[in-house]
Amino acid sequence: MKVVPVAQRTAAEHVRSQLVELIESGEFAVGQRLPSEAELAKSFAVSRSVIREALHSVNALGLTRSYAGKGTFVDAQFAPSQLLTGKYLPRDLHEVRRTLEVPLAALAAERRSRADLKAMTALLEKFRAEENPSVRVGIDADFHVAIATATANPLFPRLVSELRTVLQEQAIAATAVPGRAAQAADEHDAILAAISERNAHAAAEAMKLHLAAAEDAGNPHGRRK
Repeated sequence: MKVVPVAQRTAAEHVRSQLVELIESGEFAVGQRLPSEAELAKSFAVSRSVIREALHSVNALGLTRSYAGKGTFVDAQFAPSQLLTGKYLPRDLHEVRRTLEVPLAALAAERRSRADLKAMTALLEKFRAEENPSVRVGIDADFHVAIATATANPLFPRLVSELRTVLQEQAIAATAVPGRAAQAADEHDAILAAISERNAHAAAEAMKLHLAAAEDAGNPHGRRK
């Protein structure tokens, strides 16, 4: 019989694991500054060197980013998996996105909570107010992840987040289309209205129209293929 010895986890690995869980659960939100090394060391009852090692690992996962003199900030809710790190054709990614996000909108309409609606509404307000295209793309991604979160299935927001990561460049390109930001905001409003009314069919149709418009905007020839 072949057995694999049980590895002893270091203190830094335990801290890293808990930090990842706090970020993925939303306890530490995207854009939020993490507590200082001293504060984390006190909370976890470990030395600051252990905290620094753990933070380095979390940075390497792509979840956080550290800035000299400013601290460490949450950069993403989920670490990218190996699933979507390869090179894929845009049409393939969009096909997967349509297959995933259209039924997710319907499911969100059936399962959403008041807290989900509040989170989505706040994101749409931020989206309309934001003038920086790259920041607006991030808020857009957060909105789609929030819809997936409203399904109450923890796997869906992770999948949507990973898809949005590989679609980042195309999403930014789409923002260059005149009037696209306002159009996207209206499309988002339609999706949210349907989810709020628990109208699964309308939510799916609104998402289908939104994804088609986003795909067209990101296509330099202005037409889906």
